[in-house]
Amino acid sequence: MKIERVAFFDIDGTLFDSSKYHLPIEQQVPESTYLAIEKLKANGVLPIIATGRWKNRAQDLGDLLKIDSFITSNGQAVHIENDLVYQNYIDQALVERTIDEMRFRDVPGFFDTKKGLHLLPNVVRARNYGEPFKIVNDSEYPENVLQMLVTTENIRIVSDWLTELKVVQTGPSHLDIYPFDVSKANGIDRVLEILNMDISQTYAFGDADNDLEMLAKVGTSVAMGNGTDNVKKAADIITDEVWNDGIYKACEQLGLFD
Repeated sequence: MKIERVAFFDIDGTLFDSSKYHLPIEQQVPESTYLAIEKLKANGVLPIIATGRWKNRAQDLGDLLKIDSFITSNGQAVHIENDLVYQNYIDQALVERTIDEMRFRDVPGFFDTKKGLHLLPNVVRARNYGEPFKIVNDSEYPENVLQMLVTTENIRIVSDWLTELKVVQTGPSHLDIYPFDVSKANGIDRVLEILNMDISQTYAFGDADNDLEMLAKVGTSVAMGNGTDNVKKAADIITDEVWNDGIYKACEQLGLFD
């Protein structure tokens, strides 16, 4: 397709209706969102999923919506039309220091790496994600780590001692850990550089506070009606809730179907 504009989409609470996680993935996305993505592509707008999830964890949604471009791992990797164009790793010495501390404190950490998911032995929930994983034994350290993750409802089990990396609560039971200078906004910079596109031709859609850097980076930002107060204050426009055709209505309002 000839790319004239780019639209970046968060997943949870933006493309997904977060009240429907108990349903099959195809039923978590409103019908109007499928139609919106189709119409965007027909009008020269490249849709890109921008997420904290690792690539394999976002791929099912991409396949469902026929989106083949991604910013994943909170900006640590970028794929454009199925091509990996950028990947960044956490310093290995820092990875090893952090894992040593996780082991000492019995923190359930797992790791998004170039070679897939790696888990400490005490991680239970991530074993059920439906993808291959490797258990990291006591004498081992994963290499080429894009981000580290922890399954917990209490951010302080990490934030009280980990000061060398950013610790972000991304869901009720998940923490993402990655470098301070990394965000979805960095991924957008990479996309613009590769596509040689002006920032004025970019749009972003989000609902949560971890979308704020992305929303601030683009030419036009859209807050979902189900978004946080901070997101609504930061955005250029506020659309309806995801389950009330919010994506479609915003794209129509912004003239992205023209």
